[in-house]
Amino acid sequence: MAWLCFLLFLYIAEISPDCDYIYSSSVFLSFQTRTKLDIRKYYTTLVTENDITKDLQALHSIYIRELYKDREAPVIPFDRDLILATCHHCLDKNKKSEFLKVWGHKGCIYIIEYKYNPFIYYIGRTTMFKRRFSNHLLANSNSKLHVFLKLVGWEQFNISILEVCSSEEQGARENYYLQKYLPLLNTTFSSKFTESAIYSSLTSKLAALKSTPDSYVSGQPIPVYMYEVYEIYIDEICVKYSSITEASCSEKIARGTLGMFRDTNVPFRNKLYYSKPIIDFELTFNLFKTASSDLNLNSNIAKQVWVYNAKTLELIKGSPFPSKTQASVSVGISRNVITYFIDTWKAEGVKGTYLFSRPLEAKEVKNLIESSHTLVLGNKIKVWAYNAKTLELVNNSAFSCLLSAANHFKVNYRTITRHLDTKLASSQNKILVYFLQKK
Repeated sequence: MAWLCFLLFLYIAEISPDCDYIYSSSVFLSFQTRTKLDIRKYYTTLVTENDITKDLQALHSIYIRELYKDREAPVIPFDRDLILATCHHCLDKNKKSEFLKVWGHKGCIYIIEYKYNPFIYYIGRTTMFKRRFSNHLLANSNSKLHVFLKLVGWEQFNISILEVCSSEEQGARENYYLQKYLPLLNTTFSSKFTESAIYSSLTSKLAALKSTPDSYVSGQPIPVYMYEVYEIYIDEICVKYSSITEASCSEKIARGTLGMFRDTNVPFRNKLYYSKPIIDFELTFNLFKTASSDLNLNSNIAKQVWVYNAKTLELIKGSPFPSKTQASVSVGISRNVITYFIDTWKAEGVKGTYLFSRPLEAKEVKNLIESSHTLVLGNKIKVWAYNAKTLELVNNSAFSCLLSAANHFKVNYRTITRHLDTKLASSQNKILVYFLQKK
């Protein structure tokens, strides 16, 4: 809640009459406010990188002040002598790749540091650094860390390895750093379950739910009966596999995972697996609902996705898709994007689709069709890109659409969208640029 209030504060600050933004091809007026804390300059000539850095830091100071609100614990600078290795250019593909070649597959304690203030940093742990790094880069949450990262930009941060340690040690080691340094960007100062502990916890819960203990007879295959499960019933038509190996290959699920979920009444990817056919479907469905609800394992139940063309409001072929994964494959967008846009009533992407977890009513479809003539999709949004060092217009003219700008800078068009009109320079294809929707 506090961070939602923070975002509201920033929004109000941006629309305040005390703040002016002026953009032109020859003159760039940076963020100007009539307070003693943040006085800005007009730029009509060449701007140095130091000027931009100072200007960015002054703008960041607005956000940094919010980090200290309600903070009673002391803020302690981190001892940089403890750092093993650092990636100074998180958005540079080549340098990031070199760093991950050495550290990507290691389990470790890591630190994310704001470059211009030793008091602002985050400490975390992971069983695979490459995966966690990627998750941070793509995250779109309201946590203190990710809100600040989004406002300031990854180019203003370093990420470093503090120590390499096993998954069994990580909880204790992360606690040590959190409690010693009380990092400003962490929400809590106590480590949660390690990833392996969460997995072990799930494994033990599923083992306790097994209706019959695993019994293996040497040389004899174990049959697997697969049933589709929905929110109000179990489909009585099943698929029988002669062995767990055959089921694993056909369902594209690891044998260990199949063995873990089999005979537990808990679904995996919207399907139930048993070593014997179901006799009482009503009883089994009740057991399924109880197990999923009591153990908070409903994330294993696939949710249907209705995908509508944003202009015609016709359902995309294949809708409703039985899961986000199948929608992702068919429509060509990632599950993360689906999760972000579903039920937001916002058109996703350059092609333009609406994503919902339910079918739209006729009145809702009519309202969207009536507003479709004013809908501006990514393929119609012009983009002005300015070199942040010289303030010269990149490409000598506006890009005709997001895709055109994305192709020029060799990035995904959503990267351009994220930085569009943020009034912060971002590093794209080794160039520091501002992306704007108008001249």
